[in-house]
Amino acid sequence: METLLQDLRFAVRSLRRTPAFPLAAIATLALGIGATTAIFSTVNAALLRPLPYPDAGDLYALRTTLTDGRVTTGLVASSELARLNLPELSIARAAGVQPQEATFLGKDGTPRRTRVYAVTGGFFEVFGLPMTLGPGFTPDQLVENGPPTAIISHRVWRDEFGSDPAIVGKPIRFAEITTTIGAVAHKDFDTPHNADFWFYIPMDPKGIQHSLEGYLRLKRGTNIDVARSQMESVMSGLRRDFPESARSRIYVTRPLIDSIVGDLGPILIIVLSSTALLLLLACVNVTNLLLARGAARGREMAVRVALGAGRGRIVRQLLTESTLLAFAGTFVGLLVAYVGVKMLVGLSAGTLPRLDAVTFDRNVLLFALVTMIVSGVLVGFAPALRLARTDVKTLMNEGGRTASGGRGTARWLNAMTVAQIALAITLVAGAGWLIRGFSQLRATDPGFVADKRLLFDVTLNGPKYNDGAAVVAGWNAIFDRIRALPGVAAVGSVSSFPLRGTQENSLLLQFRGETMDPANPKGSRQRFASPGLFKAMGTRMLAGRDFTNDDRGGSTAVAIVNKTFAQRYLSGRDPLTVHFAAGYPTVDPRREVQIIGVVDDVRQKSLQEPAEPAFYTSTLQFGFRRQSVVVASTLTDTSSLRAAIREEMRKFEPLMGIDFEAAPQIIATTLRRQELGMMLMLLFGVAAVALAAIGIYGVIAYAAAQRTDEVATRLALGATQADAFWLVVKQGRTLAAIGTAIGLAAAYGAGRVVSSRIYEVSASDPTILGAATVVVVIVAIVATIIPAWRISRIAPSRVLRAE
Repeated sequence: METLLQDLRFAVRSLRRTPAFPLAAIATLALGIGATTAIFSTVNAALLRPLPYPDAGDLYALRTTLTDGRVTTGLVASSELARLNLPELSIARAAGVQPQEATFLGKDGTPRRTRVYAVTGGFFEVFGLPMTLGPGFTPDQLVENGPPTAIISHRVWRDEFGSDPAIVGKPIRFAEITTTIGAVAHKDFDTPHNADFWFYIPMDPKGIQHSLEGYLRLKRGTNIDVARSQMESVMSGLRRDFPESARSRIYVTRPLIDSIVGDLGPILIIVLSSTALLLLLACVNVTNLLLARGAARGREMAVRVALGAGRGRIVRQLLTESTLLAFAGTFVGLLVAYVGVKMLVGLSAGTLPRLDAVTFDRNVLLFALVTMIVSGVLVGFAPALRLARTDVKTLMNEGGRTASGGRGTARWLNAMTVAQIALAITLVAGAGWLIRGFSQLRATDPGFVADKRLLFDVTLNGPKYNDGAAVVAGWNAIFDRIRALPGVAAVGSVSSFPLRGTQENSLLLQFRGETMDPANPKGSRQRFASPGLFKAMGTRMLAGRDFTNDDRGGSTAVAIVNKTFAQRYLSGRDPLTVHFAAGYPTVDPRREVQIIGVVDDVRQKSLQEPAEPAFYTSTLQFGFRRQSVVVASTLTDTSSLRAAIREEMRKFEPLMGIDFEAAPQIIATTLRRQELGMMLMLLFGVAAVALAAIGIYGVIAYAAAQRTDEVATRLALGATQADAFWLVVKQGRTLAAIGTAIGLAAAYGAGRVVSSRIYEVSASDPTILGAATVVVVIVAIVATIIPAWRISRIAPSRVLRAE
């Protein structure tokens, strides 16, 4: 212990004698450690921090898919959920949830759109959190046509009801219904995310409509593979009982944490891996500093060895100094990480799943401690190893100004420089891949025009809309009111606006004159649209006509199909002559529609996924009640238009809550994950280039200083300044060539790993690899030219006179 204290005291005194060196080393380490810790804190918050539910590892999200390529919602039917609750299975409980439309009325009667979900029995039991107040859904409510009650979120209880301890049993008002509060959910319960209210719906054991998001909990100690095998047996039974619905269908389970985080997880892992490379680059830089400093201290070390100090003692002293630097770098790095996390949240990361509370918990501090130890060993290893393998005579030479001095150190410095160039190319290429992927996504045509488009949701329920004619009249009245407002270019409505994750019908198709193939039935998405929708969205009509007010109940049933529908099913035929019927799980050929138009594809699910076959039917013809109203405006600032629409809708229906969304913001939200990853990688790429430039400059400057006498002698004997300049540049050029070759190989290998996670990029993309190489090589050339130019301008007489 006393020896360690002596080493620490000596290290502090040694570093204080040359303050510029420790400041540079600490700043470099702080950058690498701070960036790595900041990104780890986000990974910890999103992926490592346990969910707030008991035994969260046993929780899984549940969906279904079809293995024969047919179109499906991917959701779960109530019959598929009901059979997972059989007692002989390894599943403790399975339940489902379905989004609903409701308008909450506050104490003053102000309507507000809210997040309401219908849940099946046992939903809250799946997650295992007790209610804050109340029993939850009681047995008398878990029956068909039982008394309706609502479970409210802890947030609503606090914000809307002032945390009233006697809230259970009190009435709660919605525009559509007045009911009572049955319970207050646990403060940590957040499934689905930001849900406000939950209502009970019975689970039909014979229901085959795929409309539920499923969740399940395994029995304690159960392996998911065992459960999946049992679920396949359950689905086999469903195929016998419901062949139309369950044919080629399989259950798909995913850990709940992965389901919540989604594609943010892979992006964070890629970025964390990049920060690890950045930290390694910072360590290489500090190692270079220590190597150069060790060479300058060669005579000091030689004297200590001559006086009896063992090599192990000196190696330990150097490792103590490097660990002290790593400790200081970690301390400053934690401050950098804290600022970095605040910046991440400011970059809208706080709106991404599980990143609303990025904290420095025990995991983050433990990570920082491990990073400090590893960094200390990394930066001190090479100088210590270099010293341990060098004899006293060489140490004395390295402390002097001989031409041959420091050759061993120079070899280490050259190796470190090659590593810097290789790491920098890898990081810059990584930034290039994410930038390319983001730019490809942003340039993807969504199939509609987002600029100056507003949308809001409307549901026509209640006694005023008791039949289809009343619903149609309601929609026409809404469109007429909005169309008359200043600044409105077009208005329409659609059942599922693109990129919002709205559920859609998936139906089977049968074309007139064709026999339906039971083994390979054709399928399509169905959407309901009003006249004027495609003009309001800016979606191109490719053939035929739009819906009109004449397409209403009693007239010929019509449909408009998208381009993918026409290409996949109507190749070689005139779409405007085709009739087809659609349904699920069977198709009634008597309920045909006639195709009257073809529209361009829209990216419905996400910008990454291509369009699926889809057809639109008229809202006015089928009286569809729930729609997203789309308004195309001529105004740059739509605030006045929003106020005017809100006023008109209040006059039309006083209890209707209106929440506006801007179409550009919808697109921006879908890109937020990729944008975050791109910005972080861009910052890391810039930092990597800066660190590489500093490190290369330092190594070449050190090498040039070691050759000052040699260069002066050459100049005195007749060599030109150009000869001296190229003598130094040659060394930098060689190092750059070797580092570039290794860096390109490393970048290509890294690209093979991450390219499948990034939209439309290739590991061998010559533009990205070439640009990364050019950037780093130019930086290396500049960092080499500066010391080469300086040494070529020395005065030989002054240097030789000093010798």
